Amino acid sequence: MFKVAQLARTAAARGTRSYSSGMFTNAGYEASKEHARGAVETWKKISLFVALPSVAIFSYVATKDELAHIHHLEHDPPKFVAYPYLHVRKRKFPYGDGEHTPFWNPLTNPDPEE
Repeated sequence: MFKVAQLARTAAARGTRSYSSGMFTNAGYEASKEHARGAVETWKKISLFVALPSVAIFSYVATKDELAHIHHLEHDPPKFVAYPYLHVRKRKFPYGDGEHTPFWNPLTNPDPEE
């Protein structure tokens, strides 16, 4: 806190604010634009050559693993265990057949009727 007060007194004694006055000149504005151009180019290259290939590689790996998981579920579906707290309905769901939630998946959620 003391350092901030000291800097404020120094700036007041000089009559200028040195930390921002350079931006309001034409040279400062042009320098800022040039710096921004360089930063845009850097991030464009990072996005194209690092981010997009990374997304493609990880998407391929995740898709391959998920397809293997789905193949496993088709051959060995989960068995339904009739616990007393499951499928307690006071009224039917207002959509579909009234027995399944909108997120019900026949591959991963066993059906009690089967």
